[in-house]
Amino acid sequence: MAISRSTKSDQLATLEAKFKEAKGVAFITFNELTVEEAQVMRRGLRAEGMTYTVIKKTLMALAAKNVGLPEVNVDDLEGAVAVIVSPTDEIAPAASIKKYMAEFFDKETKTSKVGYGGCFFEGKFCDVAATAIIAETPSREESLAKIVGMLKSGPQKLHGVFNSGFQKLYNVLENASSFAA
Repeated sequence: MAISRSTKSDQLATLEAKFKEAKGVAFITFNELTVEEAQVMRRGLRAEGMTYTVIKKTLMALAAKNVGLPEVNVDDLEGAVAVIVSPTDEIAPAASIKKYMAEFFDKETKTSKVGYGGCFFEGKFCDVAATAIIAETPSREESLAKIVGMLKSGPQKLHGVFNSGFQKLYNVLENASSFAA
């Protein structure tokens, strides 16, 4: 179905506005995804504060160019592609693709109905392989929690070592008189 020029213009303006506010942008490929599954994914992303937009690849590339994002080669984006935008987290869109790849994995064909298409990270367009690596990166909150856990466990372990060592020393000194005979 052909889309009118005014509709394309509206879609372009909407995506440009999302890109301007975006901290994280990832492209997701979807093949054989049902409407119900797409709605489940869209609702889940919305609950996490992200948006999911299906739009022509050429309009995606044009919107990115218009707002100063790196150039997107539409030939690198294979199949049907949508864009996930997060205004708060740079890694969240790629991580969400990873989550939905697992959710929509078909055990019979051993393929997922969704996949990585690419992403923008630190001012560059990243290909599928780089997007997969970025998706594995823990979020800021997860990283901070790990650091706090490490900092907290260090003094606790040190206390345990000193406490057990002093207890053993105390026992030896307490029983030293019985060995001195």
